[in-house]
Amino acid sequence: MKKVVVITGAATGLGRATALKLATQGFNLVLVDFNEQQGLQTMKDAQALGAEALFVKADVSNEEEVKHYVAQAVETFGTIDFFFNNAGIMVPFRLLHDYTTEEYNRIMDINLKGPFLGIKHVIPVMLANGGGTIINTVSSNSFKPTAYNGIYSATKHALAAFTKSIGQDYQEQQIYAVGVAPNTMQTTIAQSATVTLDATVGAAIHASTGKNIAATADEVAESMIFAMENGKLLTGSIINCAGGEIYN
Repeated sequence: MKKVVVITGAATGLGRATALKLATQGFNLVLVDFNEQQGLQTMKDAQALGAEALFVKADVSNEEEVKHYVAQAVETFGTIDFFFNNAGIMVPFRLLHDYTTEEYNRIMDINLKGPFLGIKHVIPVMLANGGGTIINTVSSNSFKPTAYNGIYSATKHALAAFTKSIGQDYQEQQIYAVGVAPNTMQTTIAQSATVTLDATVGAAIHASTGKNIAATADEVAESMIFAMENGKLLTGSIINCAGGEIYN
């Protein structure tokens, strides 16, 4: 029987790259994103590669919409075996006291409340199914914040803590969780952050970022799939995919 994978943030970047790789490996896919046009394109591309794929438009910070994508997955494919908690955003690079409350609320809603709601509603399905694996896209910022990126870093530290808590609390129920932490990746997530990028901010970010090799979304997707396939042994851990950047 084909395994069922739910991916949030599936329209672009790492979510799309992971979906298309899984499409060639015999998985049923539930693709979740707020971007309907590009989400539908990912679905069509996955189907062209031979996968059974469903797209569900959703705001991951809206509990009713989270319940809907979980229900759609179960209604269509019967269960959820793997959950890629991947949707995330960045906000403009700023010092902490310069962030607006609206920016804080927005990134917390998408990067932290969204994963929590997904976990909250997917885990009961996995419990009924006898287990499953959750993959959380954290970040190298979950190890060490880069400059002018404090709120984003806070969300990724917290998501790493969710990962460790699931690994601790659910392993006897055969539910596992692994975090994947990339660094410089060639996707569009940082575009909203760079509106405040100038020479001062750029120099500070460079100084606070260790030497690393930039990766493509396709390359990081391989780590996502590795984490999925090895959830039992890796549960509660964070895979450092930061291209050689070392953290103390």
